[in-house]
Amino acid sequence: MRRRDLIRAAVATALAPAGLLTAAGTATAAGTATAAGQPRTRAADLEGLDVSNNQVGIDYTRVAAEGRQFVIVKAGGCQLAEGPYTSSSYPGHIDGARAAGLRVGHYWMSGDFLSPVAAADYFVDHLHDYRVGDVLALDVEVLDDSTRLWNDADVSAWFNRVRARVGSYVPWFYISTGALRASTWTATIAAGAHLWAASWGANDGTWPGAPDLGGHYPDWAAHQYASVGSAGGVSPVDISRARSWAFDPTEPTDPPSGGGLPKTSTEEDGVPGPVMWQRTQNWLRIESGYTGPIDGVPGTHTYAALQQNLRNWGYTGPIDGDPGTNTWAALQRLAAQNGYTGPIDGEMGPNSWRGFSHFINQDRWN
Repeated sequence: MRRRDLIRAAVATALAPAGLLTAAGTATAAGTATAAGQPRTRAADLEGLDVSNNQVGIDYTRVAAEGRQFVIVKAGGCQLAEGPYTSSSYPGHIDGARAAGLRVGHYWMSGDFLSPVAAADYFVDHLHDYRVGDVLALDVEVLDDSTRLWNDADVSAWFNRVRARVGSYVPWFYISTGALRASTWTATIAAGAHLWAASWGANDGTWPGAPDLGGHYPDWAAHQYASVGSAGGVSPVDISRARSWAFDPTEPTDPPSGGGLPKTSTEEDGVPGPVMWQRTQNWLRIESGYTGPIDGVPGTHTYAALQQNLRNWGYTGPIDGDPGTNTWAALQRLAAQNGYTGPIDGEMGPNSWRGFSHFINQDRWN
């Protein structure tokens, strides 16, 4: 996004609070929430763009005809010394994109001149035609009059405050991969934010491949890969690719309450069950960025976080949430440090599960 050519008189348009529309069922709604931890349909990636005052006059009917499927619109920000603002082009972009049948998102620019909670309140109070299923995104950069990148505590506070205001929603966390790798984002991950990673590669308008997260986030949901695209008769335009699940609403993954999780009997009987998987999910939440529910039902998210963690135990396959022999062999290596004495063959049996459950029954994973 990195736009430094803001015309302050234009972006400071004041809008009355628009309220929150909760009517679902439109062509642009993302649909109902998919339970994190459950397998997702491996649908094709979607192509889209983000826009601001720099793309006034874009033809959204043409954007849709060109095969783009979503538009994320700048709503405003708090990076200017004058204080928070609403972008003058924001309502027109939202209305035009929605009328063309495109998925719609609203983004806020972080900055020094409001606290994260106050910024979230301003953002929500000035949303234009927000509908359940729309993306609500935070753009974390240092631009204009601001001097400090928001940290994990700031970012998570913004997302959690938005959630407190609107309920379950589709949160996107925009940041460059360089800034992402320079810090840790435990609280932001726990807040349920989908990562919108900015990494342009050759920046020639073609997708350069998956962004390098350096292990600092479980996965990317969207990837802004070019700033030199054209769409709807306008250029330059930032172009992004998004996974289909990027438009799924999420819930935060707070630590379990009520005295912690019970111990799993798998350590004695070698039979994996819901309590073992609950403890596994909580371990992965603490150590590996798992953002799904602690429900004891393993699915794509659980297995992807497991594969990410098992890189420490020799796993070298893809982080795809589809476990196979290589995943289980790495898990056996971990189990071997906890009493398992059998072969490392990728075939999980009672003794493999006992060794793993000895590890997962430690008090720190309660």
